Amino acid sequence: MLNIIPVIGAAVCVALALLVAAIDSWGRALGVAIFYLIYIQVENSYLIPRIMKNSVGLPGLAIIVALLLGFALEGVPGAMVSVPTAVLVTELIDEYFVHKETA
Repeated sequence: MLNIIPVIGAAVCVALALLVAAIDSWGRALGVAIFYLIYIQVENSYLIPRIMKNSVGLPGLAIIVALLLGFALEGVPGAMVSVPTAVLVTELIDEYFVHKETA
């Protein structure tokens, strides 16, 4: 459920999983931490760009750059509006600056 909230939701999920694993043993907590590090890398570098590319029609690299810029400039709110803003900018550039040949 918490993964719906970008960045913060994932952090809360990891913290809860680590807390539960640490209650059992530190070895399990280390295993959970390693699993989540691998999972987050795969999700952020492979899954999210592919899903966004199919949804909004931007290349994966453009989505990653938009998310990084949005998060760097405004944190979580910036990351939440970065992809829609990138789509808007792309559409505006396409509409007003790209010269299309008419038949």
